[in-house]
Amino acid sequence: MEEDVGRFRLEDVVRKIFIAISLILLIISIFGLYMALNEAISVWIGYKYASIYRALLNAAVLVLSVYVLTLLLKK
Repeated sequence: MEEDVGRFRLEDVVRKIFIAISLILLIISIFGLYMALNEAISVWIGYKYASIYRALLNAAVLVLSVYVLTLLLKK
């Protein structure tokens, strides 16, 4: 057990990398959701719903990132 002191375990390093990636995705999706919702407000009555689909996509990435972060941070 004393040999593990001072060393990084591969599992911990991989978990921290996944946490960092999830945080980056979370920040990007929140920003994208904000921008898409602002755009959706301006075209809500129009026939072009591309911004709504982008908002839904960013929301899905947001939910997935939060889910992954909660799984990784529970351990």
